[in-house]
Amino acid sequence: MSSAETAPYEVLARMTERELELVGDGDYDALAELKSERDALIASLPETPPATARPALQRAALMNKRVEIEILRRREALLLEFANVERVSRTARGYSPPRAERRHVEATA
Repeated sequence: MSSAETAPYEVLARMTERELELVGDGDYDALAELKSERDALIASLPETPPATARPALQRAALMNKRVEIEILRRREALLLEFANVERVSRTARGYSPPRAERRHVEATA
């Protein structure tokens, strides 16, 4: 097999590495663009990859798992931050002055 046959798979592995960098940086706009490029590349690949593409595909699979872990890590950090914002908000409401009671109009005849 020639390097021309494995080149797209190397590009796919590098795209997955780049995806990990973008997730780590929180650059979701660039991540969306990269996803479109990756989807187009995957659509152009043959259904059965050549045997020589195995190392690149294994690297891409490992990097994809790391991307998944990084996404979960970032999600956890966001959830913790949200919980902190909620806690601070409740604390701040505790220091606010009591609300005046609203008068209700009774309309009885």
